[in-house]
Parts: sequence; C-alpha cells; structure tokens
Amino acid sequence: MNTKSFMLVFVSVYLLMSLPSMLGIGYVIDWIPEATLLQKLKGYVIDGFTHNYLLKIVFSAIASGMFTFFSSRRAASHSD
Repeated sequence: MNTKSFMLVFVSVYLLMSLPSMLGIGYVIDWIPEATLLQKLKGYVIDGFTHNYLLKIVFSAIASGMFTFFSSRRAASHSD
C-alpha cells in the first residue's frame, strides 16, 4: 500500500466532505454584526473541519484504502 497516495486521497476526501459545512449559512457568527471577516472565516473553517469529524475520518479511510488497493492491484496486473 502506497502511503503517499493513501494520505493524498484521505485528505482530499476529508476536505471535499468538509466543504458543505464550510460554505453553509446559518452559523452562529453570522448573526453577530461586530464579527470581523477573519473571525467569521476562522469560525467557518474550524466548524467545517470538526463537524461530524468521526464520520468523515471513517469514510475517508475507507475510500483511501479502496483507492490504493485497486490502484496497486491495477499496477500489479499491468506489470505481469
């Protein structure tokens, strides 16, 4: 199993799964008029990465494992 491709796919899937939470509307900081843009951005990013993190980790690990397994299997069949 190639660790580099596993980590790349893991991070990519986790980021893709976090994007809807980061781009969502209705976060508590939206309703605070004194919040700066940096505070809002920080709130969205942290909430996006931490919301349902366990589900995202499990799904990302499964997707990464399947991707690296099938890509290594494909590479092995082409080398024969």
